[in-house]
Amino acid sequence: MVAGCARPASAPPEPTAALFYAKNGEIFVSDPPGTPGRRLTSGPGDSRPAPSPDGTRVAYIHQTGDDEPGGELRVLDIASGQSRRLVDPAAVTPRFADEAGNVDWPRWSPTGDRVAFLKASFAGGGFLSAADADTGALTTPAEPLFADERYAWSSDGTRIVWAGGRSDVSPVDVNIWAVGAENRAVVTDTNAYSVTFNGDSVLFTNGDATQNGFAAIPFALRAAGIYEVKPGGTPEQLLAGGYYSDIAALDSGALAFTEGRDDSEVTDITIRDRDGTARTVAEATRGAQGPVWSGDSVAYVGTADGKPLLVKKGDADARQVDTGVDSFAWAGGSGQTGG
Repeated sequence: MVAGCARPASAPPEPTAALFYAKNGEIFVSDPPGTPGRRLTSGPGDSRPAPSPDGTRVAYIHQTGDDEPGGELRVLDIASGQSRRLVDPAAVTPRFADEAGNVDWPRWSPTGDRVAFLKASFAGGGFLSAADADTGALTTPAEPLFADERYAWSSDGTRIVWAGGRSDVSPVDVNIWAVGAENRAVVTDTNAYSVTFNGDSVLFTNGDATQNGFAAIPFALRAAGIYEVKPGGTPEQLLAGGYYSDIAALDSGALAFTEGRDDSEVTDITIRDRDGTARTVAEATRGAQGPVWSGDSVAYVGTADGKPLLVKKGDADARQVDTGVDSFAWAGGSGQTGG
């Protein structure tokens, strides 16, 4: 908006953080969000943007070959347009003899000093690690941590909450890795899908494992719902039932999540306020990247033809950014979990 020009009263308010996204092997930024994206990289295989908290840099995956599921981790300085390799996949200690040299699913820490990522050779997760955002120096857990891509940083940038990667339906633990130190299980043998921090507490969604087909699988926590684990505590169910995912703790104190519909390609984006009142704020495409939040603004893939990337602030109407988008993230976003 031009300085000194008043916005018409009928115009919906705009989110303030920049939105980064990948499309057709290139990285774009929509700034202000809701406006057409400006291309930042020329590909041909760039994806998974992870912007720094101040929005001046963006980490992303640069695909090194047409047949590779991921690639090398690069960082682009937006002002200069200069891109550099932060992590060479070949420098990351392989876990298997035939493991491909790929990294994937980067997340920039809220304090701006590290970029976490998964060392991955196949879909469904990878081995958790972190790199210094300036030097690329690696911090690797003492024991391999095979994590799902829905991991999340704590607000102080010292810890990562994660759940085990999935190759089949089996119990997984919800864990906290103190980056550079120990890893500990917060809850064991769950059916967790999505995890995040809420201050010092951990939030996670749990899939239904009460049906007969799951009887022989040793889940300790079987009931579907959304759970909170406070430091030193046991899981408390905040919301029962449903197929919940994409959990996020919003700045307002509310919880956001998606809820799948039976036999439908649509998921509901829902906010549960601090008083327990829940309301659906938008509909997203099931199977696309989950929604990500910045304050009370949400970015998500809508249900219209072309799978549009939309941004919505509060109760205002959604704004379309682009179509055919692969992945997206806010600069300085809170509650970003959308793997």
